[in-house]
Amino acid sequence: MIHYIDDFLPQDQFEALANRVQGRFGTGNTSVLVEDSDEPVRITCHDHSGNWEESCNFIGQECRPAIEKMITVMEDLGIKNLKNWSIWFQYIINTMTLPAHQDQGLRKSDQTNTYTAVIYTSDWQPGMGGEFIVGEPIYEELEANVSMAMPGASGVKNLTHVIDPIPNRMLIWSREEWHAVQKVTCDSPNYVRSFFGAGWSSIDVQPAKGEFYDI
Repeated sequence: MIHYIDDFLPQDQFEALANRVQGRFGTGNTSVLVEDSDEPVRITCHDHSGNWEESCNFIGQECRPAIEKMITVMEDLGIKNLKNWSIWFQYIINTMTLPAHQDQGLRKSDQTNTYTAVIYTSDWQPGMGGEFIVGEPIYEELEANVSMAMPGASGVKNLTHVIDPIPNRMLIWSREEWHAVQKVTCDSPNYVRSFFGAGWSSIDVQPAKGEFYDI
């Protein structure tokens, strides 16, 4: 399943969320990202009880309107009995790609009835790259440990979706979907592609023991 909505939040709520996300780049429980790094920066708050309100207490109340509206949209799509297991801010800097992958199952479950929802929070114009693409995995590239810094090495073929990371666009997908991010090609060397993300399940998966990550 792939579904997206533009102008997802009212402008004041979106600006508050975007400022929160962008203001945390290079901080928190991650290392500062450097060019040619093989990992995007992620600031994550895991909630092992499925209670998103507690996560917002840690990661920022600016996320609350986004979570509440995500729930409404997913329920309208027929996704019921939702639980949220993590929310995060994620960043991909200029020159990077994110090769093909499936999102991991939540709390030791498989990807069945689990979902990722994101809201893009950075300025974006055509030609900047960083498009979200969905298709079939190219196993030869993935087995060769394709570098994120390699141009065009997305590890995806036979594309079914190419979705631009437009600000205030909410995108949701099933975690079983193979997807990747095209190389970011902005002229500005300091450009960072960012989004707010949330991991959901519509089944009562078994929680793993752990604590909140205070960021």
